[in-house]
Amino acid sequence: IAYRAADVERIHRAGKIVAVIGIENGFVIGTDLSLLPLYHKLGARYITLAHGGHNDIADSATPRENLGDATAEHDGVSPFGGRVIASMNRLGIMVDVSHISKDAVLDAVRLSRAPVIASHSNARALADHPRNLDDETLRALADRGGVLQTVALGAYVKAGASAGTPATVADFVDHID
Repeated sequence: IAYRAADVERIHRAGKIVAVIGIENGFVIGTDLSLLPLYHKLGARYITLAHGGHNDIADSATPRENLGDATAEHDGVSPFGGRVIASMNRLGIMVDVSHISKDAVLDAVRLSRAPVIASHSNARALADHPRNLDDETLRALADRGGVLQTVALGAYVKAGASAGTPATVADFVDHID
């Protein structure tokens, strides 16, 4: 498990797969910034700002009507979310923009002092899913040194694939020019 950038490099050089502990939804901190140092101490090195449904940090790419979500709650990252990002930057916790709305991704990229990651997203040009990042968002991510790691779920890789369908290697290779 990697806890620092040097760990990532050392583990990779050894020919091993690097694992980083992450939290899949900033909802777990509620509105309590003091939980961030605790999660860092416990090993978390990235946090996905939101997941399915909006939270106090950011708007989700997939609002949940059953939770009372409108299309947008904050029009991106909330003021509290800006403080969360600043605290994450200070602690060395990567900001993960997977699952959040386009406006929230652009806000996070702009607000973060460090490059942000999209730990499990794909390109909207390949599959028009709300979680996937469009060209403008991908450029913003790249321009600030951020990275995207793809996710092998058919609905995010292949237009028309149903939810839960795994993607094949051919589905990925079909998009390489």
